[in-house]
Amino acid sequence: MDSIRLTGIRAEATHGVLDFEHVEPQPFIVDATMFLDLSEAGRTDDLTATVDYGQIAQRIVNVIEGEHVDLIERLAAKIADSILLSHRIRRVIVTVHKPNAPITVPFDDVSVTIERASDGEDEPSEASLTAASSTAVPHASDTSDREPATPKVHSAVIAMGGNLGDVEQTLRAAVVAIDGIPGNQLTGISPLYRTAAWGMEPGTPDFLNAVIQVSTTLDKETLLSALQTIESAHGRSHEVHWGSRPLDLDIVDYDGEISADPHLTLPHPRAWQRAFVLAPWADLDPEARLAGAHGGRIADLLEQTPDHDAVHKVSDGWILGGSVAEA
Repeated sequence: MDSIRLTGIRAEATHGVLDFEHVEPQPFIVDATMFLDLSEAGRTDDLTATVDYGQIAQRIVNVIEGEHVDLIERLAAKIADSILLSHRIRRVIVTVHKPNAPITVPFDDVSVTIERASDGEDEPSEASLTAASSTAVPHASDTSDREPATPKVHSAVIAMGGNLGDVEQTLRAAVVAIDGIPGNQLTGISPLYRTAAWGMEPGTPDFLNAVIQVSTTLDKETLLSALQTIESAHGRSHEVHWGSRPLDLDIVDYDGEISADPHLTLPHPRAWQRAFVLAPWADLDPEARLAGAHGGRIADLLEQTPDHDAVHKVSDGWILGGSVAEA
């Protein structure tokens, strides 16, 4: 298989187990080898037939500079997950170097290397093949004409927003990444709305917001984890709950479920108050309803929000490209 290699990508962050490592930034260096089919790019000279090396490098830096982790093993896994968001990349090898690791003897470097593959690309190891060959074959009556169970398909509504960087392009990239998650199927994309940064410091950039609908075979916790991986790939830190961010992805509704689980409260506990969620959702699905104690028809809830006049539609076709920055 063809490959692209990025080496020596550097950023500083506060990863590590020891207390001082939580405070004092230190350098981390990443090498990544990505395996993909480059035959079309070689034949057509078309940029869209390969991957954007600069975007991959920025994802790596965003993860390094993102949320704290204790282990570089975890950091390597998060970087690999972010790289595999590009649908053309089938397998990746990531090495994370920590040259200033707190080791008390002379050393040149410490690094961790992991290999990960996109779903469907994992090859069975020799050990697993040996184990399979030694397993007794079930009697024919045990493997009768039973069809594999059809996975249940769920419906989810996801709110999107951001106000740092090229937000329009970030939202487009997030839509592509969400649609590319195995088990997901995009079923609706709202218009794009602009919202003033309410309650924040003067000069804070406006937010751009949209809502998408997906059909998914993923359970809600797995879907949430996938969305958080996409956020991290674009530089979102969950250590900042109220403030500017490059990308925010929230599950607003999942099959109309009602759950008080603090890890994933459903429906989103503040959706009924947020015009920047309700306006694009109502535009996408005028008959949609929010479940729960504060629920009701989305269009009616929108009219009751104090800031519904402060949310403005800026583009119906934003997903197709171009810029609405001056709209």
